[in-house]
Amino acid sequence: MVSNGVLEFVREDDYIEYYLFPQLTSPDNSRNEELNEILKTVEEVAEEFCCGYIWHRNAFHVRARPGNAHLLIDHQGQTPSGESMTRAETDHEILPAHLYGIVHFGDNIEDEWFVVALLYELTRKIPGLIVRTVDGDGEFLLIEVANHLPNWANPDTCHQCVYITYGALHLMENPPESSQGVAEAIGKLRENPGVHRVSNEIENCISLRIGDYPGRIPGNLHRATAFVPVGVAALLRNNPRLIASAIREFCARDAVDMKICRAMRFFPPENRVYTRVTFTKCLYAMLMHTNYTPDRRTGWNLPPQSSETFPAHSLGMKIACGFEILASQAKPEADWATNRHWIKYLESLRAKGYFQDFLEGSKDHKRLVEAAKDFYRENISDLRENSQTGQQILDDLKSIDCSIEEFRKLEASLPPNDDDSWLTVAPEDLDKMLNDRYGDPSPQINGTSSEMTDKLTQFLAQKSSLEGIESPPVRPQRGVKKKSKGKVHFAPNESDSPAGNTIDFDPDAFQAHVKNLLDLVIPEDKWDSQSDMSDYGDDTEIDRNIDEMNTVKTETNLDVYMTQMDKELAKTTIGESFEKKKSSSSAQPDDFDDIEDFQPVDIDLNTLKNMMESYQAQLGGPGPASNLLGSMGVRLKPPADSKE
Repeated sequence: MVSNGVLEFVREDDYIEYYLFPQLTSPDNSRNEELNEILKTVEEVAEEFCCGYIWHRNAFHVRARPGNAHLLIDHQGQTPSGESMTRAETDHEILPAHLYGIVHFGDNIEDEWFVVALLYELTRKIPGLIVRTVDGDGEFLLIEVANHLPNWANPDTCHQCVYITYGALHLMENPPESSQGVAEAIGKLRENPGVHRVSNEIENCISLRIGDYPGRIPGNLHRATAFVPVGVAALLRNNPRLIASAIREFCARDAVDMKICRAMRFFPPENRVYTRVTFTKCLYAMLMHTNYTPDRRTGWNLPPQSSETFPAHSLGMKIACGFEILASQAKPEADWATNRHWIKYLESLRAKGYFQDFLEGSKDHKRLVEAAKDFYRENISDLRENSQTGQQILDDLKSIDCSIEEFRKLEASLPPNDDDSWLTVAPEDLDKMLNDRYGDPSPQINGTSSEMTDKLTQFLAQKSSLEGIESPPVRPQRGVKKKSKGKVHFAPNESDSPAGNTIDFDPDAFQAHVKNLLDLVIPEDKWDSQSDMSDYGDDTEIDRNIDEMNTVKTETNLDVYMTQMDKELAKTTIGESFEKKKSSSSAQPDDFDDIEDFQPVDIDLNTLKNMMESYQAQLGGPGPASNLLGSMGVRLKPPADSKE
């Protein structure tokens, strides 16, 4: 049996899906007319809001879905009326009458948030409109505001519980046992919308992403001069939004597209003109970071890279190749055997098990193929089919004016290119962007080495579980024996278990032992029997101490580790490599008065020295030192900032 929604969901995860539920007041027999009137209002508001916006893939659109069309789903994943299913319908939920749409945003995530801004605007302009929106990750609005959600909010209690109405976000609890559907949630919102409105902190997070739209549209655009075939210049003047389709196709070119670019049948490079092209910053960055060397036999005579005109020539060549690929895809819909996009879609259906075990050519197989073709025709824009765009390009070439003389007259008055320094982001600029976006929880550490080691000690003393870092536990001080917690006990307790196999485990004691071991702390009662690290050069003394330690009848695990360590280090000079505390007449610790010429290791200084050497070896890139320091809440200044 085919899983529900196979036809609908054979697509990538780069989409945002939205359901608009208006407050209908007319009787059931005239609700379709009222829904269509609201559809016209939505289209009018969207057209005004999106003026000047260049979509990366699909433009915002909606279609009416009356309540009486949402019937039970049959076993082929289609409604009896032949209408494709939505995500909610795959859960066998019949939705009330609504408007539905989907936008693929591709590489430009800004399209997704622009849609959210438009949805907010629609709920302000249309009273009673309630909007539900999800993307490939599910409730993505909750992901954005995760740091400010109430304690009860989690994936199990937030399914189908996020809605936009009256220009604000609303969140209601939906425990798994309640199985609250969309229709029930909409009813609760209509009865009392104020109860479920989110906090100001959550609204502020959303506002940071969608605020100032549509006023932010010009800031996301980049304008530059390109040397393109005159046909491309005329097409872009007639419809500037074609640039998105051309650049996407060029950046996603394959071996077949490369052959097409060598022919340049529709846009030969002989008649080229300078023209001003408007990109989104995402499209411009994609084009600039795509390397392509054209075939010289085609007629591309690019100047040297040092030339001032090289950027315009390079941009124009890439744009022209994108238009050439689009134009080559203009094929009749009936030409299924050579339609590459249909073939790819058909392969994806096979991978999803859409054709079940039916033999190719059988009656059932042909029926499923025809159903897929019908869906493909109706949802051609959702599946990113480019044959319509290619046909539009060829039709426009026949009707628009492509006068090369007119474009050359305008070349002298072209304004300069926009500054593209935003393409280069220095590490400190990236840090600033992240701080502006998420805040800066990491304080600057400019004090002594002890501040750094204190931070490291506090970090290592914390516990971490699946829910995050817990408060630091109380642990024994380094070098101080706690006889009551001297060992980790794994003792059976017959009273607790019939099998007598329960474990008495003291996590605090275990953590203290591991911590002390990692800190190379030697218990006080072993100073007389174990060698100190400053005398590893004295082999005779080391051997004697080891022999004495081996005569001890009962040894702890720590004794064994220290014995093995002494054997390994006895013939090395590692002890001399540590930084020692500067000795003075009054600085000698009382604990070491009986040890002649003892110079204790400066733990803080050695820690800081090793961390700085590791950080310097990273050469400004990511690495273990910066990752550890970042987890501790320590952010080091770049070398340039530390100059005096």
